[in-house]
Amino acid sequence: MNVEELKRVLADQWETLSEKLERENIVERELRGKILENFSPTAHIITGPRRSGKSVLSATLPGKVLYTNFEDPAMAGFLIGDYKKLVQAGYELFGDFDYIVLDEVQEVEGWERMVSALRESYPTVVTGSNARLLSREFSTYLTGRYMSYTLLPFSFREFLAYSGVEPEVKTTKDEARIKRALLEYIERGGFPEALRFGREYLVNLYNDIITRDVIVRYGVRNVREMKEVAFYLFSNFSGRFTYRKVKNVLGIGNVETVKNYVEYLESAYLLFELPKFSFKPKEVLRGDKKIYAIDTGMLNAVVPKVSENIGRLMENAVFLDLLRRKSYLEQSLEIYHYRSVGGHEVDFLLKRGSEFNFIQVTYASERDEVPSREVSSLLKALEDFGVKEGTVITWGYEDVLDVGGRRIRFIPLWRWLLYFKSQTF
Repeated sequence: MNVEELKRVLADQWETLSEKLERENIVERELRGKILENFSPTAHIITGPRRSGKSVLSATLPGKVLYTNFEDPAMAGFLIGDYKKLVQAGYELFGDFDYIVLDEVQEVEGWERMVSALRESYPTVVTGSNARLLSREFSTYLTGRYMSYTLLPFSFREFLAYSGVEPEVKTTKDEARIKRALLEYIERGGFPEALRFGREYLVNLYNDIITRDVIVRYGVRNVREMKEVAFYLFSNFSGRFTYRKVKNVLGIGNVETVKNYVEYLESAYLLFELPKFSFKPKEVLRGDKKIYAIDTGMLNAVVPKVSENIGRLMENAVFLDLLRRKSYLEQSLEIYHYRSVGGHEVDFLLKRGSEFNFIQVTYASERDEVPSREVSSLLKALEDFGVKEGTVITWGYEDVLDVGGRRIRFIPLWRWLLYFKSQTF
């Protein structure tokens, strides 16, 4: 591409993005602070699911931006050797700029060499919707000299900001208002544009991710089989699964095929595997896993009658917020599910160094609605690991229970989502 062609494309793209920024309700993302901590001339890689807000976030960092979207068909003729022309076009069009954004850069073959050159002079923000492809190139070409972030759909806190709902709770009326907002958040999810366009948008996005980010990206031949695996796992969200069980239920030829499909879906941020905790690394790899979806709104749009499973939707929401905290605040945080030798199960085991914490999730508004097995399993886990306190996240019940020198905190989901931002221990 020549400089004049690039100037035309850059001008069109910036006009489109500027109109979007003026038209839409732009929420400051929680990840922004983490990026700004390290914002300097180097590569800043933002990955995450398609339509989670990566473009808006990257284009609204402090300073003047040179923004390029490589999914634009007008950029189809761009080669990595054109990057100097891109910079020249930017100077001629906008004058000076403070940083560069290369949006969905995986569309350019050999992109990592372009980024390696640009990052020496400018903070270079790279976005992409495929974790596996980008991470492979990071390690090969960028040799550790980059910052990596994962952007997920809106948290409940960001959803409240988008909806104009005041998060402060001082009265019973305030609490009822927050609970109504939480029900809406669980139903509609956190994809920004889905909050404008609704269920059909989420169904289309689900299919788009499977088609563009999985089937096309990885050259999947048996499309029907791939879609069946995706839907089966989506339908069994917040539940345990094994590759062999999926193979047997769907009649797939071998376990490795299932494993590959799941890896593809995870790399596209549609699904997440949560391993079972063990002190033995081999058992972590081989043990059964739990599966979670990228968004509760997408679950409601894709899976029939899923809204009847409010407890499972709550658990999925808790997992996503733990994942945000790991991605945005504390990357060393490890997240597992736990099952003891005696079969006692706890939804989430959190590990920070040698410290452990345990979280159960249950749909309960009163003490007698909390299943006794949830409490006994949590107490057994605390005993096994020598931990003094654990948490049960409920719908509305709040209390503290002391049993044999150990404490269980019952906390409503809305409060945990609002005020449990950085403290997971």
